[in-house]
Amino acid sequence: MKSVATAHPSHEATIGARTAMSARTCVRELAEKAVLAPVRRWFLVAVREVQAGSSFVVLFITLLVCPCWASATDSTSLFDTANRLYAEGRFTEAASAYEKILESGQASPALYFNLGNAFFKSGQMGRAIAAYRQAGRLTPRDPDLRANLQFARNQVQGPTLRVGRWERWFGTLSLNEWTWLGVIAIWLTFALLTVRELRPALARSLRNWTFAAGATAVLLVFCAALAFAAGSTRKLAIIVLPEAAVRSSPLEGAPNAFTVRDGAELRVLDQKDDWLQVTDGARRLGWLKRDAALLSGHS
Repeated sequence: MKSVATAHPSHEATIGARTAMSARTCVRELAEKAVLAPVRRWFLVAVREVQAGSSFVVLFITLLVCPCWASATDSTSLFDTANRLYAEGRFTEAASAYEKILESGQASPALYFNLGNAFFKSGQMGRAIAAYRQAGRLTPRDPDLRANLQFARNQVQGPTLRVGRWERWFGTLSLNEWTWLGVIAIWLTFALLTVRELRPALARSLRNWTFAAGATAVLLVFCAALAFAAGSTRKLAIIVLPEAAVRSSPLEGAPNAFTVRDGAELRVLDQKDDWLQVTDGARRLGWLKRDAALLSGHS
């Protein structure tokens, strides 16, 4: 079911699997972000104020908490509505409902995943790929997500960027994960150096371990730096129109350099007014109207 090599009908279960199954997960994530985190802080403040005898502060905090509960309830209701629309086959309306939740600031991997599924089912390949990529930044190793993203990319016709082996390898971890691994390796190296200084008798036996930890720390920091550079300096344009012309210069009447279709991913090299200079990575270069694409960070 997760294989991207299977025919479209056999992939239907994967494309729709999480819309129903993840409702509880997504609602929990939304609730934790919208309610539980601030409630925990306010509860601790309230306890301290009650102990100090301040009823006014407790009332003030209660008034702050109530709107958060209402916000979480609204998000839950919208999510249930979107899932029902999806189950009824009203995919465009479902996508709009998922987007309303995102506009309220409540984002989660499951929400982006379902949004991508709704766009895919409604035939909006570019927007589906953009949503899957957003989900991938939050859960880079989700097998269903990676399968759906690759399956959607396989439907794209014409020029588009091809994901290389190194890009796929870097994409297995998020920037935060690369950074944390690097920090852990650095602290482990310092800890081993400290032990060697405090216990000279262990210096010889720990020499190889210290070298390995140091080399690993350097490698992980290097990977984190590359991941940061890729995400901050390299942007992609994802085509969201059925067809768009990439022109030889940033002028409306300029000759076509090549044509791209819905879902094509192009690397952005430069921007001039309402035009993007793009390439498909295969020596094709040209200028694309800004409103023909969604911009996405590299992953």
